Amino acid sequence: MGEQLQIFVRSPGGARFFTWEPPSGDTPIAALVESLRTEYPRSQHGPIDLIDESSGKLIDPDLSAQEMADRVLGIRTGYVSDALNQLEALRRQEGPAFGYRHEPGTSTISLDLSYPGLDRIDSLDGSGIVVKGRHRATLILPSDFPEKPPRIFWQSSVFHPNLAVDEEVWPPRYDWADAPTLLEFVAALIETLTGDLYHVGRRFSIRRRRELNPQAANWYRRNRQPVAALAACARQDRHTPIDGYPLDSVSVDWELQGELSGSDTTVFVSRQAIDGIPEFGGRCAAWLIGQTGRHGQADWLYVDRVTSRVGHGLSGAPINAIGILRGPGESDPQLEHDRPLPLDARVRDGGVVLRVDSGDLAGYMVEVDGASSTEQAPQPPQASGRPITIKGPSAEQAEETIEAAEFGAPPEGAEDAGRLFARDLEAPICMYCDIVCVRSEDWGACADCGFVVHAGCLHQLGGCPNTDCPRSVLEPRSTANP
Repeated sequence: MGEQLQIFVRSPGGARFFTWEPPSGDTPIAALVESLRTEYPRSQHGPIDLIDESSGKLIDPDLSAQEMADRVLGIRTGYVSDALNQLEALRRQEGPAFGYRHEPGTSTISLDLSYPGLDRIDSLDGSGIVVKGRHRATLILPSDFPEKPPRIFWQSSVFHPNLAVDEEVWPPRYDWADAPTLLEFVAALIETLTGDLYHVGRRFSIRRRRELNPQAANWYRRNRQPVAALAACARQDRHTPIDGYPLDSVSVDWELQGELSGSDTTVFVSRQAIDGIPEFGGRCAAWLIGQTGRHGQADWLYVDRVTSRVGHGLSGAPINAIGILRGPGESDPQLEHDRPLPLDARVRDGGVVLRVDSGDLAGYMVEVDGASSTEQAPQPPQASGRPITIKGPSAEQAEETIEAAEFGAPPEGAEDAGRLFARDLEAPICMYCDIVCVRSEDWGACADCGFVVHAGCLHQLGGCPNTDCPRSVLEPRSTANP
């Protein structure tokens, strides 16, 4: 009788060791993977991969046990959880603008992006370009992530040279080898949507790279300046400003980290920012978003949140960036960006180090847990032009019904007072976010074009989502047909 075939398996981190004795040499490695499920449930660990420790290569589960005899295999789990940790860090900084959903046991993640992007609406009156504020994409992680990049499929209607519904897409000029993190990759995808990053070749070049939507490419080529204005607006309006000098705020408490000396500038850091700096700084470079001010004779800086510095400078600094967070290996004090920023941050030995005017700060103020400035309702930016009129359903809408129910006929002998019908008004849909406006106070109509928009969406966008409207956020733009 021959010697029993064995395969040795090392747990992640090497703390445990397993020996697997397959029923026969023809048993596929997939059976070993299933056996490991008792130790590594799919709901907690996601997919399991086996790595040949002698070569570092991924093992095909269809290989036979005989082909792997007497080998030491390493268990690889956690690449999905690592990706989810990055997305969660991004969600904490972006707030309700970014969301994701993961089906346990899979490597597929759905992304919800509430950022302004363009779409085309076809109607009897022709085609019009509008600004939409809700978009979806699906992220698929390969088994050798992050050595290999994810795949991304666009899932919602969009008018963009490099994005198309039900197509696999990729942020223009983004190189995964230079920035192999989801923090930067998803940020690049968002900036592609908003118009910060896009690629359009020369119109009459024979050898130019083909866009996913040539018609959109022509439109973007003619409207570069308005698209850039929309992108700048999208990046600027995502943070919650603090009202006045931070120490004067009655809704936020601060505590001192270190001591205030060595600089005339006082730095205030929100709770979400102080949590995000180590999460981002250990993986990639980032912008510090906030505002600056002056109190008496001294300057102050307020850091509200952190956002990825996409592709190490593919796009310029956001208008409200007040500093830069250096990623791993970025130690050059003369790191270039498109304008001087007063604050420099890095992660050193697990701690946060801040620098102002080329000198490390001995201390700074940090928001106390439980008192979040982001919970304050921000004052909506004032849109230019005439004010939005908030109103209920119009007379024309009142005539339109979804269904009508006839009440019973009057009792015999009773005076006929006519018949009463219950009619449900057709609920208006916000043109920007595609969500029903449930109360008349929730929505308004543009005074120039009549587009139905949530009042909050219109203030957030800073103008009308209808690009044919004089109050469009894309004005001025080319009037040529797309």
